[in-house]
Amino acid sequence: MSLHLPVAPGPGPAGTDPSSAGAQAAGVQVLVCGSPDRGDDGVAVAAAAMIRDQLPDGVRMRTVGQLDIDDLLAVPAAVGVVIVDAASGLRPGQIVDLPLTGLIGRPERLRPRSSHAVGLPEVVALAELIQGRPVHGRIVAVGAVEFGLGSALSRPVAAAMPGLVLAILGAITEVRTTLPREQGL
Repeated sequence: MSLHLPVAPGPGPAGTDPSSAGAQAAGVQVLVCGSPDRGDDGVAVAAAAMIRDQLPDGVRMRTVGQLDIDDLLAVPAAVGVVIVDAASGLRPGQIVDLPLTGLIGRPERLRPRSSHAVGLPEVVALAELIQGRPVHGRIVAVGAVEFGLGSALSRPVAAAMPGLVLAILGAITEVRTTLPREQGL
């Protein structure tokens, strides 16, 4: 991963969905991680396809593939974030929904698969350091087993899809209702 410090926030990094146009005014951005051609790593992309039409006003979804510091730096100050990813270190099909604050210092049990170069806690901490403010949001992850080539989800991950969809929608609601006033909504 190469790191550069932008002078002013611009449009999102390469791979940003065209549907995220106008995300500057959104109350929440959902950052969808993973690759649909790598087995369970595509679970977030599959869940995003299921909920894209159910998103409340003010919520934008971007497929980022591998989460990078630039993805968090592209989120405006007045916007919360929900990161969705497959993870190792969890029971296959287990869903977790955690706040982004306080990820540093947590046991390394949860390891999102789509932030390979630098761990998620470090990516969030670096974004907070560069921006001079906390990144308000949550991560929703599902324990995965198969990350090899192929588009099929493993049986436990496929069975977790309804719960994952509910967890994502719940995390969006949580972020929207707890966005600090100074970040505005």
